[in-house]
Amino acid sequence: MKLRVALTTTDLSSLEHKQALLSSPSGLVVKIEGAQAKTVNLAPGQKLKVTVKGESLEVQTTGSGAHFTASRVTLAPAKGGHSIFVDSLKRARAKGQEGAEYRGYELNIALSGGHLRLVLVLDLEQYLKGVLESEIPASYHLEALKAQAVAARTYALNPRISHEKDNADVCDSYLCCQYFAGHKAVGSAKHTQAIESTSGEILKYGDKAILALFSSNAGGYTSNYEDCFSDPKTNLFPPAPIPYLRAVVEKQQAAAVAPKLAAKDMEAQLKEMWHNPQRSTFDSWSPHFKWSVHMPAQALEAHMHHELSLLAKDKDTAPFVIPPQGGQFGHIQKFEVTERGISGVAIQLAIHTSTGQWLVKKELVIRSAFKNSEIKLARLKSAKILFEHQHDRLGLLSSVTVRGLGWGHGVGLQQTGAQGMALLGKQYREILAHYFTNTQIHKIGS
Repeated sequence: MKLRVALTTTDLSSLEHKQALLSSPSGLVVKIEGAQAKTVNLAPGQKLKVTVKGESLEVQTTGSGAHFTASRVTLAPAKGGHSIFVDSLKRARAKGQEGAEYRGYELNIALSGGHLRLVLVLDLEQYLKGVLESEIPASYHLEALKAQAVAARTYALNPRISHEKDNADVCDSYLCCQYFAGHKAVGSAKHTQAIESTSGEILKYGDKAILALFSSNAGGYTSNYEDCFSDPKTNLFPPAPIPYLRAVVEKQQAAAVAPKLAAKDMEAQLKEMWHNPQRSTFDSWSPHFKWSVHMPAQALEAHMHHELSLLAKDKDTAPFVIPPQGGQFGHIQKFEVTERGISGVAIQLAIHTSTGQWLVKKELVIRSAFKNSEIKLARLKSAKILFEHQHDRLGLLSSVTVRGLGWGHGVGLQQTGAQGMALLGKQYREILAHYFTNTQIHKIGS
């Protein structure tokens, strides 16, 4: 089964590229479409550069100096199974940013709104190798890797946000879909084993592939879908609940899921869990289970108003940032989570300032409001958060310590929890049944 993957920019934030620089160790076969239609063969290592020129693509080859105008470009490795290198992109790997390498059938480059769009076409199982290598360590137990393989395969068939308008099935960014950083020069045999031993398996609820969301660590308790996400079509928050994406407690002998508590009562429970050295959940072994970040008030005020202004201007996040009358930020007095989900995740955050109260809603928006280059913080690791305020001798806020549980949204499968279950002897089918309520495993097409 072939899959179309839209490639994002190096920062994973956009599908619009200014240029593409490509090569292959086996050489490239390049199909030029348009008035100068032809097929060009590039030697091993020879580079192809594609840029925008007016309403067309400008195509250049290094060495030969060949120059073409095209409406569309399709390229493939000269030898099957070899890689295409997109040298204009970098992807995060264990050793840092590396050049993007892909093993696929072909790469399509087209013009859209004055920018390039890159779409990789490859086999679904080959795509999964790139996802698993990007998303979950090979050191994890095989059963945890199998669970991830089934979830990732399912997500590829039913992503949360449709990419049909981009002539693709999914994109490669974890900011939108699941992370696909390409392929390693030497892939992991364990990742391959997990994919091959679950070949063609997906999760269904009724007769449809589920929305198989996953994250790194849920902080002892996964979250309901509607507590963290908005409706992908209408952007309404909260959206309708999804029956198989329900909160579950991460314990071997867990009691029934507790009723939702008031925000203050839930905060007390989170505080106890954060400080309890005897905590024991499927995911508590992970260094990502709990974390803290200390922020001077001056650094907060220097950056938070700017970040909130950007969030308020973005059409996707604007509905979730509600300023006080007048819209001024003022000096921060305190942070208060005024509504939490059943797992403790913050649904609504009140930022009390000297000029009024700002409200920020939804998990990712709340996390993003704390972006701060001064302390090198891209966003909070999760929205399962507590605040400790420190004041100076005049009673003014001097700093804030944010304590948190988990990493990511915490909905659906959590990878460190899957690892914890696998180490206790659970099989991948049991792991998936735990995280995706009342779902069944089927082969694609069945």
